[in-house]
Amino acid sequence: MLNDDTPVDMRDGSKEGPLEFFKGYKGFFMSDAYAGYGRLGQSPTKEEVTEHIITHLACWAHARRYFVDAQKTSPRAAGEVLVLIAKLYDVEAETKHLSPKDRHAVRLKESAPLLEKIKKKLEDHLPGHLPQSPMRQAINYTLGLWKELNVYLLDGRLPIDNNLCENALRPIALGRKNWLFVGSENGGHTAAVLMSFCATCRKHKINTWAYLKDILQRIQSHPISRLEELLPDQWQAIQFKTQE
Repeated sequence: MLNDDTPVDMRDGSKEGPLEFFKGYKGFFMSDAYAGYGRLGQSPTKEEVTEHIITHLACWAHARRYFVDAQKTSPRAAGEVLVLIAKLYDVEAETKHLSPKDRHAVRLKESAPLLEKIKKKLEDHLPGHLPQSPMRQAINYTLGLWKELNVYLLDGRLPIDNNLCENALRPIALGRKNWLFVGSENGGHTAAVLMSFCATCRKHKINTWAYLKDILQRIQSHPISRLEELLPDQWQAIQFKTQE
């Protein structure tokens, strides 16, 4: 729900849902190839009231899955691509403890050449596979998002895929039958907010119950101009300072 209480369906088949939902957002956005996200990375026209500066990233995990599926019918070709993608992930594993600046430098040195090899491999394989074959679909998907799949090279803070996000959503997907009825649309919105807080706590290795209990006990008297201090990451930093 937006501030004007107008429901927006992000998957209604149109491109207006995402544009409205991300109205005013500036930053990076990672997604799959859903067509509705296509205009998020483009500059708005003069006729559009939506103002956004969004750089669109594509997820390498999504691209990789196509080649995993293609192994059944094109094991050699798909395997060659998967080996190169695995090397991209090797770079990420080697640099996960580095600073964003150092990770960026290593990516430019090691990942950029690997990406060029992957692109050449895909272009070489393209003519040898039928249009409806799994391998051709994998190639088309990857080349169609090639620019977006390279965006993570721009900044060491950017992830190569959105697996962390998907892992955070997995408990919701697994439990959705149990949560099929949440009382009302407002109840669903509240549940989504609370689950987002819980996922953020897990990411920062915060005791979720301790966080929520503390926040709920003092939010009424907390200055509205400093609400950001109650976000999980900010709250954790304050706890450390208090303990010192």
